[in-house]
Amino acid sequence: MKFNAPDCEHCKSRKDSLFHFCHLTEAQDIDASKSCATYKRGQIIFNEGANPVGLYCVNEGKIKLYRYASNGKEQIVRIAKAGDFLGYSSLLSERKYPVTAAALEDCVICHIPKTALMNVFRNNERFSDNMIKMLSTNLDESFGKMADLAYKPVRGRVAEALLFLNKFYKDENNKDGVVSITREDLASFVGTVKETAIRILKEFKEDNLIVTNKSDIKVLNVEGLIRVSELYD
Repeated sequence: MKFNAPDCEHCKSRKDSLFHFCHLTEAQDIDASKSCATYKRGQIIFNEGANPVGLYCVNEGKIKLYRYASNGKEQIVRIAKAGDFLGYSSLLSERKYPVTAAALEDCVICHIPKTALMNVFRNNERFSDNMIKMLSTNLDESFGKMADLAYKPVRGRVAEALLFLNKFYKDENNKDGVVSITREDLASFVGTVKETAIRILKEFKEDNLIVTNKSDIKVLNVEGLIRVSELYD
């Protein structure tokens, strides 16, 4: 698909990414070295076990990062949106990707070569400091998700996931935070099977906590979902 590659200096996602810490010349250098591509829903961006050679920056759309559990089931460990970076921890640690990244919806992603990124990382203190903070925050969130999977019953995990996704999907074009996600992906995100996720969503609908329309989910009662989530803490 032919399209006009995003301009880093005027990128609409720049304010939501660490690149808003870049100076004009740094943004111009990144823009000159990057490559951009469109991905259709379901397409793989990078595979678990591959060696990183640069940084992926999401310009449009949403991405799931997942790996396969010992039972062969897909487990989503993170969902990314416009302005987010992909693969940065592996790039900095010089290790293979521990997850696979795939498009949850049609998206545009830019790839920045490692050399260009490291020039900014070494020379821009605000950029590097905030990238380290981002790494620490994501690590803490991963520990929290692991604890939930280990100890929180699935009903509480689904409620917590819907609260997270409702906030995650909100933007100027989606003020209600309507979540568009397949039941398979929702189940993968909370660590359960599709049938269980469907049953719990049905229960939440009967309790007037949510409404659904095909793959769309709209939260009606945030406080109610919070109570369900905290019931098991």
